Amino acid sequence: MRRLFSLLVVVLWFGVARAGEPEAVQTVEVHRERVRLLPYKNLFYPVAKAVQQSLAGRVALAVQLRATRQSLGTDGIQVWLEGAHEALELAPQPNGLFLVPVSDRIAADEGHLSINRRSEEVSVNMVLLPTLARDAWTIGAMRRLLDDARGSVGSLLPWYQKPLMWVVTRRLAVSVCSRMRDVPLQLLDGEREVAVVRTQEELRNYAHETVFCHRFSGDEAFPETTRVVIPEDGEVLLM
Repeated sequence: MRRLFSLLVVVLWFGVARAGEPEAVQTVEVHRERVRLLPYKNLFYPVAKAVQQSLAGRVALAVQLRATRQSLGTDGIQVWLEGAHEALELAPQPNGLFLVPVSDRIAADEGHLSINRRSEEVSVNMVLLPTLARDAWTIGAMRRLLDDARGSVGSLLPWYQKPLMWVVTRRLAVSVCSRMRDVPLQLLDGEREVAVVRTQEELRNYAHETVFCHRFSGDEAFPETTRVVIPEDGEVLLM
């Protein structure tokens, strides 16, 4: 229960923009030992379903695993979504991220996530990865994404999880980040520059690297068509 509560606290610590569209999840036969990690039905399944219904094409749901000790590392970790009758291997992404599918059958089977490590060797976060193309980030796209994320991800959660979800999502923002502080971000109307903001807020990305960001809350007084130019080394975080 403590592990599940900790996971809820970070359920909307949102992630790196360079993740691509979710890959198709294949049913696999696995012949190595699997260790039960966390239940699927009560948290992963409703959030994955909300993402699929309201944020498809813009966001992918992932679970991130981090080694609890630096000496352990995360190389070679595999994750499965396992039910009574099938096991789906989760598609890996960089930085210990694994894309989480929607499976009504496995949810009905009271399924769970399994890994090929001991559960005490990893910590777990659930994240949402923006999947929009780098040139698709407009003020309007950010505003719609934030509105939909705030409204939809909590809509399918059990009633007892909704207050915590509200606390987490009320400060949700799109953060455009660079590895350097004070990098100028252009806001363009067509080819005309209408404003410049700078990356000044220090955050951590999913590689646990220090990055410097500018937060967009969705309340910015610019037309929806205003385009935000992502820096060459930039990434977009939802947090």
